Amino acid sequence: MKSHARVVVIGGGVVGVSTLYHLAKKGWSDVVLVERKELTSGSTWHAAGLLPLFNMSYSVGQIHKYSVKFYQELQEETGMNVGFRNVSNIRLASNQDRM
Repeated sequence: MKSHARVVVIGGGVVGVSTLYHLAKKGWSDVVLVERKELTSGSTWHAAGLLPLFNMSYSVGQIHKYSVKFYQELQEETGMNVGFRNVSNIRLASNQDRM
């Protein structure tokens, strides 16, 4: 194991792996990921992995837009099925205030 690195990412969940991936895409090579077990075996393993738009704020909308594009490009880049499916949903108003 290396004793020095420019960046040490602790945790191999979705945030840690994504951070490492994006640093590598920017050309960073002196980076290390530390995980105590297997990648995505902690909290990430239990997550549904959905990209819903429940919060319609501008910031969340931009993150959602980026995420959809990212998963499509990741599948093309790696040739691996990332399991992303773009599906629709329906939002129902439950009272007059939500109409």
